[in-house]
Amino acid sequence: MFCVDGYGIEAAAFDMDGLMVDSELVVMKLWKMAGAAKGWDIGDEILLNLVGRSGALWRKGMSEALGPGFSYDEVRAERIRLETAYYHENPIPIKPGLIELLDFLGFRGIPLAVATSTPRVRVLPLLSKAGILDRFEFLICGDEVEHPKPAPEVYLRLAAKLGVETGYCLVLEDSPAGIEAAFWAGTIPVMVPDLVQPDEAALGRAARVFGDLGEVRRWLEGGASSGGSV
Repeated sequence: MFCVDGYGIEAAAFDMDGLMVDSELVVMKLWKMAGAAKGWDIGDEILLNLVGRSGALWRKGMSEALGPGFSYDEVRAERIRLETAYYHENPIPIKPGLIELLDFLGFRGIPLAVATSTPRVRVLPLLSKAGILDRFEFLICGDEVEHPKPAPEVYLRLAAKLGVETGYCLVLEDSPAGIEAAFWAGTIPVMVPDLVQPDEAALGRAARVFGDLGEVRRWLEGGASSGGSV
């Protein structure tokens, strides 16, 4: 364990989309393309309101916004087809500072895990192609929890599996929904915003808010270099 600003850190959890993988803009673009292909105009506001949430909440939110005639499954299938083709032809864009942060935490002996609202069938190929899958001890994905983010279940389960108290688990998230889940689980929520800036509630729940993952690493290094190890 090491300490920074009074927080003791024994484990760290990472969200995926928008936090490690620079995928949110791609996802939004492909949802809009898939919608247009099926005759639906899916606006940015609808998509931004759903960032960081589970597939079930995407289904609910889009159906409520677009009306009972909206065929979520049909449009989603088209979006998945487009996404598969996109990532087959393009590299996985990882966020600046991610590798250095993973290296730092690994060197300190901090166990790492992934907690994402994305289904496992999509998570594994993305992290594998990005070359970072083996950095993590395990993953808990959106289709593996009964109550997804913003509920705290994913982080309660993750801390138990890592064998640490939630209060010693650093959680890195890019969305207000993820920060809410981490906060109610009793972890150390740190926000690195992507497409959605923190609202007042997220600012109140986050232990820290940083502009990028490089800033997170420098914050942690400051604690470690000041004799904060235990």
